[in-house]
Amino acid sequence: MTAILITDGNCGFCQRTATKLARIAPTGWINVPSTELTNNHDLTQEQLEHSVWLIESPNSNPIRYSGAKAVGKVLRIRGGLWGALGWLTFIPPMSWVAAGMYRIVANNRKFFSRFV
Repeated sequence: MTAILITDGNCGFCQRTATKLARIAPTGWINVPSTELTNNHDLTQEQLEHSVWLIESPNSNPIRYSGAKAVGKVLRIRGGLWGALGWLTFIPPMSWVAAGMYRIVANNRKFFSRFV
């Protein structure tokens, strides 16, 4: 089954970023804006607005990743050099740096939207 990347459906920055991510890693996952969800995968509206989520095996024993790890997991699906970069989001101390950078961008989407 394809993994599902859930992005904030009301955020143009999030949608443009997901489109760019799809160019890097075109298979193995799909982007579903939160406004188009038919199943919230046990996530609250607050969680959906706070971070991007990747749900692996959404139909049975789902595994959830949020924030930098969700993006890193998509890169791992891609493999190669991008996959190696994705692994860094899971290995301290780089995982701490990635999480901090993700939170800065997520909290300032309006500012960063001019760059995407």
